[in-house]
Amino acid sequence: MNPTTALYFAALTTAQGAALRAGAAGAAFVTGVALASLLWQQALVALGALAGSRISPAARTWTFRLGYGLVAAYALKIAFPLP
Repeated sequence: MNPTTALYFAALTTAQGAALRAGAAGAAFVTGVALASLLWQQALVALGALAGSRISPAARTWTFRLGYGLVAAYALKIAFPLP
């Protein structure tokens, strides 16, 4: 499960705690969250595979670099927050 998705749904369960106390409602909520996360990840995989098979090797190299660059920039932002 995506950590951001987990935090979002944790906030929802905190706000809706009374409604989700019943075993069936809580189980349905957790099942729905897991299925939604799984479907989202599968959609990303399918779109990535489709795009990867259709773009040129040069474009694939640049998108690869851009993606890793964004991840590295985000890691640096987290590691060294601005004052």
